[in-house]
Amino acid sequence: MNCRECGAQVAAADFVCGNCGALLDKSQTSPLSATTPQPAAHPNRRTARRISTTTLLIALFSCGLLTLIVASAVGGVVVGLQDRETDRQAQADRYYQEGLANFASGRLELAKADFEYVLRLEPTYPGVQEQIAQVTERLTVKPTPTSAALTSAIDQLYQTGVAAYQAQKWATAIDALAQVRSIDPAYQAAQVSQYLFDASVTYGLELVKTDRLEEAIAYLDQAAYIRSLPAEAALQAQYARLYLTARGYWNVNWDKAIEQFSELYAIAPGYKDTFARLVGSYVEYGNERVRAGDSCSAEKQYAEALKLQPNATLQGKLEQATQICLTATPAPISGTAQSLAGLFTGRLAYPVADASGQRIDAASAGNPIVYTAAYGDQPELERSGSQVAYRTGGGLYVGNRNVAPAGAAWPTLSPDGRRLIYALQSRLYMVNVDGGEPIDLGAGSAPTWGPNGLLAYSGCDTGGTCGIMFRNPDKSDPPVRLTGSANDVPSSWSPDGFNISYYSNVSGDYDLFFCNTAGGVQQVTSGVGNDIAGAWGPDGAHVAFLSDRDGTWSVYIAKYDGTELTRIAIAPQGGNWAVQRVSWMP
Repeated sequence: MNCRECGAQVAAADFVCGNCGALLDKSQTSPLSATTPQPAAHPNRRTARRISTTTLLIALFSCGLLTLIVASAVGGVVVGLQDRETDRQAQADRYYQEGLANFASGRLELAKADFEYVLRLEPTYPGVQEQIAQVTERLTVKPTPTSAALTSAIDQLYQTGVAAYQAQKWATAIDALAQVRSIDPAYQAAQVSQYLFDASVTYGLELVKTDRLEEAIAYLDQAAYIRSLPAEAALQAQYARLYLTARGYWNVNWDKAIEQFSELYAIAPGYKDTFARLVGSYVEYGNERVRAGDSCSAEKQYAEALKLQPNATLQGKLEQATQICLTATPAPISGTAQSLAGLFTGRLAYPVADASGQRIDAASAGNPIVYTAAYGDQPELERSGSQVAYRTGGGLYVGNRNVAPAGAAWPTLSPDGRRLIYALQSRLYMVNVDGGEPIDLGAGSAPTWGPNGLLAYSGCDTGGTCGIMFRNPDKSDPPVRLTGSANDVPSSWSPDGFNISYYSNVSGDYDLFFCNTAGGVQQVTSGVGNDIAGAWGPDGAHVAFLSDRDGTWSVYIAKYDGTELTRIAIAPQGGNWAVQRVSWMP
């Protein structure tokens, strides 16, 4: 045998390489034989790909041990993704307050660094631009270092500040007095603090009235560092923050705009144009959902707007959305509206092709009544959000945003929902959901992005053997091949990120399988008909899929071993049924 570190020959009984001193790992075996069992298929009859009993026991034990070690880390990543926005806002708040403290105590360079870091964390943070401008201006003041000249400069600044205060020229007074405090915090400390506090509060409230809210917040925050604000000033600062946050979502994210304006409306319904913007957010969100083909959701938004402000035009929008929603509901089952009564957890989206055209139906365990989520196919729900990625004749969409050109297929979202990978002309591309130039990831098709950031897809290795490959799309490491047929189509990942559901016709009709990233393949379904598009459930123990086993394409749920099979919805498929996807997310 040879040493892995230097390649020198060593004896079988050696534990250390005599050439380089490296420890020898004598238990190592061929990676291909250890991690990539090849599914076997007889050309004349159906066979299930199996693992030997010994190998299965070893694999199960290894998976169990790995799961125990990694589960907490994986859970931490998921929670971290969900809490990232909250942590970022809290960090921005903390550095903003530190900047105010450094500013007030004369540590101007530190204050500038704090405010600039806030700007990197949150570019629209209220008041930070004004604070940076003030600090930059103060940094240009270079008092003469002699004691006499410094005392004279401070005296002059103080007199300027007091005179401006008495003349109610608040900005000039604040600027001069703040310079006094930054040069010598002990100089007339009580008087400077009192003048600076009163001027900042008064000027901040005046700026609120003139809608200069960012500046108002900056001055009120500066006063709040000296001591607690009066009740009215504190309320105005709170209202201004809420209003700016809500307005920041205007025409960007109507759902968030509704959430923020609703919070402000609950405590200050008459604040500026809060009422009009809340009504407008509901209406515009409804209009957006109509354009996306989701009239059922639009109906709810219009109804909420009408509760606040009855309007004949809006009533017409509501009636039209209601009518479209009713006619878009899938065909009834047993005389009732279609409902995914068997959906016991999470959200499910699946493609339907019938007389009404190609669409994506969806429902959730909390509300199992089926609705049309979009018009297209190959759906994938956002893992921790409300959007759906899907294919249309005009390209790929995430919500109502076009993110890839016509001909692109298999959209799959990153764990945080900010990026998308898709296939186009037998190559994979990655693009930001908000726009930008796509990145070419190389040859492949049918990509699916897992919860831990790994990507599975159909492709071929350097030796020309094709099957399911997996890799980290953010790294240049070569992919690993897990299966051995070009007809293997990956469709989803298990919630723990260790198993990949796929379907293949290697045994005749299409059946469901899953493979483990550490090696090993297991067949899930068998029998008459085609089983495709397996979507691993949020519980990690069930899979949803499409099947024509009963003569009609329908959605089924079964355990990962193929038992406890239940049909939950009729879902007719068109001529491209072999390239479809079902999405099941928390």
